[in-house]
Amino acid sequence: MNNIKLILLYLLAAGFAGCSGGSSKPSETALVEVIEDAPVAPSLYDRLGGADGISSLVDDIISTHLENPVVSPQFEYLRGNPEQLELVKQHTREFLGAGTGGPEQYTGGDVPSVHAGMNISNAEFLGAIDDILLVLNQHGASEQTKKDMLYILYSFKDQVVGK
Repeated sequence: MNNIKLILLYLLAAGFAGCSGGSSKPSETALVEVIEDAPVAPSLYDRLGGADGISSLVDDIISTHLENPVVSPQFEYLRGNPEQLELVKQHTREFLGAGTGGPEQYTGGDVPSVHAGMNISNAEFLGAIDDILLVLNQHGASEQTKKDMLYILYSFKDQVVGK
């Protein structure tokens, strides 16, 4: 039985106890025990492996983008430019970290400004998402983690495609 059901059953039982002449409120100790036992779902940030996991994901995503003929033209400027490559990786790590519940502070530009003038096509957008899902699979991400990432990525589509 999951802990939310347990809490509800406990509160319901406490209410009935009040109706039958017993104490009208549950003991604080019992409530604390039930609440402390409740599982806390890990954040997307934690499911991605925190700062280290996201850093590894970003390295692999950028490498995959550079090899994907559909999206590589958008990343070609990074070849032979290690400083720019590292800056893109840093901003991507910060963006993913901050956007998935981590403590990172994003220091890059806003999504529309960063993608302005790139004229990214639907095919390129989908190719980039395919790369990200491929890397998440390679890193053993759960189905829920992939769904959550897909949701986030698609939420930016209108700010990226055709800009």
